[in-house]
Amino acid sequence: MSVDVTRLSILRNVESPEGFPAFEVKSPKGVGRGFRCLFREFENASDGVVANVRWLIDFRVNLTPGERSTLDASFLWPLELVESSGVAVGYLTAVVPGRFEEQVQTPYSGRVTVARTLDWLNNPAHAKDAGASVIVEPDDIIVRSAYCAQIARATAFLHSRGVVFGDIGPLRVVTSDSPIDVVMIGSEFMHAVDSPWPGPGVHSPGMTPPECIGEERVQDVGTDLFKLSLIFRDVLGAAPEQTSQSSPLSALVGRVDHCGIEMFERGLGSDPGARPSAVEWYAYLYSQTIAHSAPPVIEMFGADPEHGIRHQSIEFTWSVQGHRRLKLETPWGEVQELDISASRHRLTLRQSGQFRLIASNPSGTTERPSDIVYAFDPPAVRFVEVPELGGVAQAITGLDSTVLSDRVVQGAEFNWLYGNFDALAMPELPPLPELPQFDSPGVPLQQIDWTGLTSIVNDAMRAADTEVRHGATGRGNIVAKAGTLFARVRLRADTLTSGLFRSRTR
Repeated sequence: MSVDVTRLSILRNVESPEGFPAFEVKSPKGVGRGFRCLFREFENASDGVVANVRWLIDFRVNLTPGERSTLDASFLWPLELVESSGVAVGYLTAVVPGRFEEQVQTPYSGRVTVARTLDWLNNPAHAKDAGASVIVEPDDIIVRSAYCAQIARATAFLHSRGVVFGDIGPLRVVTSDSPIDVVMIGSEFMHAVDSPWPGPGVHSPGMTPPECIGEERVQDVGTDLFKLSLIFRDVLGAAPEQTSQSSPLSALVGRVDHCGIEMFERGLGSDPGARPSAVEWYAYLYSQTIAHSAPPVIEMFGADPEHGIRHQSIEFTWSVQGHRRLKLETPWGEVQELDISASRHRLTLRQSGQFRLIASNPSGTTERPSDIVYAFDPPAVRFVEVPELGGVAQAITGLDSTVLSDRVVQGAEFNWLYGNFDALAMPELPPLPELPQFDSPGVPLQQIDWTGLTSIVNDAMRAADTEVRHGATGRGNIVAKAGTLFARVRLRADTLTSGLFRSRTR
């Protein structure tokens, strides 16, 4: 049924947060939940608007008593249409309860009663200037999360029943502090998901979703979820001017954990299907309210990898609930303050040991050590000169190739060590000018005793090796040994010459 406007007894004009005409009236018989009702006039009484309000009224009537009670506690829902001469001119709804109102001093009207809208919560400085009795400090994340959770809960109630709120904005939500509660107003903008009427397509200032830029006028569940993310960002960020910085999430850094930052990134993105649902928001915000009311919980903390080379960069990851501060303590005594909005941190590994993550909030402190992280020194290759052996060549053969090549083999340019190792380097024999027949092709060279001559050189080398092993003094004796070597070689050559001469005379 509908109520004729002539049956309404107006008690007073009401200051509407969004500026639409509203009057407090006595409730007609059979309408409303008590003595007081609010009469709201249509700004534009088109057929679509009237049909939509009638659908909302029927929606409430068809709910179970428990569901109707939840609806009435969370929304100023249309109760009945108001007609004038058979034409719908507005509708009746409940009056905002007194605990959602605030008395403030105005320059022109003196002290007035107004609804405590969400923008007071978003801007504590404005609330102080207006002389508000309820001021929530910017860093009071527990209370702010609780307000956001209530908004998400009310929106989830609508979405689960096929209803879109439409024009969600700071002036569409009023708050109470005893208990912490919210009521969402502006019922004429709500509509069914499958309704042929898509809603008025209006958006509060600064609340327009990216898919509605230009001529698009859509209002659906996706646009509701975008506006929820904006509202939560402003409530948890505390001051709207902070959102004008380079990043749309800059006001949340240090106030919201990493899981929350990821949800806001999806919620404020351009893909409506990726935005967190109202139920997801409620679950997260409710868990944050509970988590901040007790000491933090560290669910995971560790290094990846769990070992590394000293002075190498290593990464730590963690999962923490309910923290307002986060610190990382290293085995070498350094304490680093971490961003509570992050979930990983890189540092330079200096030494082995256990790292410790320290999470705290006003309710207490929780610590958790990591497994032992091992730091290894990188391998190094070093070439060491051994005094008794000399260089690399001497370490291989046991002989000093420089001394031998200079004293025995006539100069350092004859590099016998780095030449062909399978060839025998023979010393050059002294010339024999007195025996010209020695160069004659007719003399068989096989008659020379090369085995005996080689043994002389080997003996000299073994003697030199023995002297070298006795240090620098032994090296000086090589010259003497070399002289003996040449004497023995000359004697051997004389013997060979005499033998050849006797062979020729025979």
